[in-house]
Amino acid sequence: MPTHRPPLRLLAALIGLAAASAARADAGLRLRASSGLLQRLDPQVQILEPLFIRADSISGQQDIEVQASGDVALRRHSVVVKADWLHDDLVSSEVRARGDVRILRDGNLYRGPSAKLNLDTETGSMPSVDYSFARTGGRGHASDVRFLGPQHVRAADADYTTCTASPLDWVLQARDLDLDFADNTGVAHDGKVRFKGVTILPLPYASFPLTDARKSGLLPPTIGLDSRNGFEYAQPYYWNIAPNYDATLTPRLLLRRGLMGSAEVRWLRPDGSGTALLDDIPDDRAAGGAQRWAAVLQQQGVLAPQWNYSLNLQRVSDNNWWQDFGTVDPVIGANRTLPQQGQMTWNQRHGYLQLGFNRWQTLQSTISPITAPYNIQPQLDGRWHSSSTDPVQWRVSTEAARFTTPTAGLLSGDRVYVNPSLRVPFIVPQGFFTPQLTLRATRYRTDSPMANGSEDATRVLPTLSLDSGLVFERATSLLGHAVTQTLEPRLYYLYTPYRAQQNLPNFDSAPLGLNLASIYTNNLFSGNDRIADASDLTAGATTRLLDARTGAEYARLTVAQRLLLRAQRVTLTGAPVPSGLNDTFALASVAFDPHWNATAGVDYNLRGAQLVQGQFGAYWHPSAFHTLSVSYQIQSATATQIALKYVNAAWQWRMSGRWYSVGQANYSIQDKQLNNSLFGFEYDGGCWVARFVLQRNALTAATATTRVLFQLELTGLSRLGINPLSALEQNIPGYQLLNQPTSPPSRYANYE
Repeated sequence: MPTHRPPLRLLAALIGLAAASAARADAGLRLRASSGLLQRLDPQVQILEPLFIRADSISGQQDIEVQASGDVALRRHSVVVKADWLHDDLVSSEVRARGDVRILRDGNLYRGPSAKLNLDTETGSMPSVDYSFARTGGRGHASDVRFLGPQHVRAADADYTTCTASPLDWVLQARDLDLDFADNTGVAHDGKVRFKGVTILPLPYASFPLTDARKSGLLPPTIGLDSRNGFEYAQPYYWNIAPNYDATLTPRLLLRRGLMGSAEVRWLRPDGSGTALLDDIPDDRAAGGAQRWAAVLQQQGVLAPQWNYSLNLQRVSDNNWWQDFGTVDPVIGANRTLPQQGQMTWNQRHGYLQLGFNRWQTLQSTISPITAPYNIQPQLDGRWHSSSTDPVQWRVSTEAARFTTPTAGLLSGDRVYVNPSLRVPFIVPQGFFTPQLTLRATRYRTDSPMANGSEDATRVLPTLSLDSGLVFERATSLLGHAVTQTLEPRLYYLYTPYRAQQNLPNFDSAPLGLNLASIYTNNLFSGNDRIADASDLTAGATTRLLDARTGAEYARLTVAQRLLLRAQRVTLTGAPVPSGLNDTFALASVAFDPHWNATAGVDYNLRGAQLVQGQFGAYWHPSAFHTLSVSYQIQSATATQIALKYVNAAWQWRMSGRWYSVGQANYSIQDKQLNNSLFGFEYDGGCWVARFVLQRNALTAATATTRVLFQLELTGLSRLGINPLSALEQNIPGYQLLNQPTSPPSRYANYE
């Protein structure tokens, strides 16, 4: 029977650890429960770290050496060594092992025929090693591995992959591979990436992070094809300046235009955060050698307690930037109205005061011109209100602003308004009744005469609204489920006297969108320049189906009818609206199952027998990687809106095996043409993913740009090609990323 004798060093370590614990207890320390194992010992405790050796046979000399054979396992808190034979020099802490040696450190496993390891410094060597890393899930082989410290490894003639099937689909090979887990740095010398037996990326020298943590170094290059710019190659460099500062510098070659330089700088401070971006092409061959650029500065932060600020400044060199570089610029993109905005806000418990400015750079096109929005600078506005629990509630909003515009024929000038309101809500479980009185006082001073020849105007208008509703409930069942059905009739009366406003400038008023708030509203227009006269009665009802146990809403239907008791004389076009039945509204939503839902809305004008606007949307997600959404929108031509009729569909669908279809299509039924769209496929190779996407963006009714997006993702290593993920995530609701990254496992996940 083999003997089992623990070395004296082990006994001494255990006695010392117990003595240290007792001393700490005497000093007033107490044991505390922990929900997880301690992954790192304190430095002062490491010298007392006990050593365990288990084997079929153990022999040795006291305080000199230990020799073990037969299923040997040496354990310390930070390392496990297993072998057929092991020798431990207790004086030098040198361990030699032979026969199916396995060394496990921090969840990383190294396996080979023999090994030398110093247990105190955790340095040593191991020939012909197979290894696997817990953090990345990758594995590989090296002709020789040297352990340079507790978290530092260097491998010669090494390869690395996350593939498990043979032959390997992809592999990273390097003459020398240096992995510093403490510094999160990997360095490969004389390396290359091979995919399906073909070298796709030579790496004479490469420095890369071992996790998702930030690290300076070259990022994977971007390669693409654009119908407007031709072949594109970009090589980003990431600069980890400080824990709260970083930058990405990207030289870019656009074959049809020349060289472009891009820089993005980000910062995060206790008093604020921000981003700055700059794109510059000094000599655009496709634009006659002109210099072209785009700049963005976004910053927000805190100036003092209760004081905060924000900036959003965007500008480009010329009107054609959105057409030529809409697919290149990550922030501006194809936007045609670029903001230059800034606000400083003083926050109070029941309100705020804000000083700001809002300018726009409008990128015009002779083929498809757009109306430039008004610039507002400066703008001082405030909001104050009472507590929502007060029996009598008040609210005051006020603003003083200057409006300017580059559009000829439109008025510029100053506007000041004060809008106080008073409401007395009566709310009981069976319903509510809320009378509200609002006063709108507005003063204008224009730079040029208005239609009546005056440059000064004042308008004061009171508004009375009476909002009332009841709530009825009944218990019923639906498809075998207990539900509560509600019936909520609502009656809304609105009175605003007439004031002539056709001569006043219109800085910010527009038609309201279709939603529940716009049905029961005290002004039929947004903004503050047009206030509709009204003696209107809106009657409606809402019914809802609620889960009797959880209260989750399965379905909702709202129907409402607006009745004009007198003609509405204030409109955006000048033509009055006769009295009588006006708009009929219907809003519906259904979500009986978490995997699908549908919504619909209709605004129908009874008098004109015209569908003003309608919208429908449905979303279906039966299982993972099966997503389909469809929407339809129609808008009739009126004096304030253009005719629209289009359908939009988007999907991600697992077809069979490893193939996935992705796409989005926006089709104008009225123009009989495809607008923005993308179509593509994804292939999941297990340890790699390939994505191929063709994207089309309409610039005008007659022109569009097409872009080819191809990406090869080597799981656990890098993504090569031009990234289509942002386009897929923006255009496909519910898009799911293949090979979704997860948090790295504990080092005890592979514990032996």
